[in-house]
Amino acid sequence: MTTPIYKCWTKGTTREEGEPRRSFNWATSRRAWFKVFDDRIECGNWIIPKISIRDAVLFQSKQFFVVPVSVLQLRTDDASYQFGFNPWCRIAQRLPFQFRTETIKLGHSPFSLVVRVAVGIYLIYWIWQRWS
Repeated sequence: MTTPIYKCWTKGTTREEGEPRRSFNWATSRRAWFKVFDDRIECGNWIIPKISIRDAVLFQSKQFFVVPVSVLQLRTDDASYQFGFNPWCRIAQRLPFQFRTETIKLGHSPFSLVVRVAVGIYLIYWIWQRWS
């Protein structure tokens, strides 16, 4: 068994297409080690051979206006994978294939918006109950 060039903890999903966004798919995504090898990427039982990657994009964004985050999207003939990385993961320097970089603003799915509004209403209610 070969040793990975790089590995870090990640969340991954095959249920998102296009630009990354906050959604229920990320809440239920796979959590596993993202391992970079010379000839493949592994994440749990997903094995993505380098030769099968048709398109690779590293999306960069900010969370809470200051925290840098990145999402790597890999497309093969069979699937589209998205992997979300923590700010301290320096994945761009470790990838053994060509990719393009895009800066985006993370969007929200309808589910994500409903959850945020519900939490906001609950917090307002809790503060009102506590201080009145």
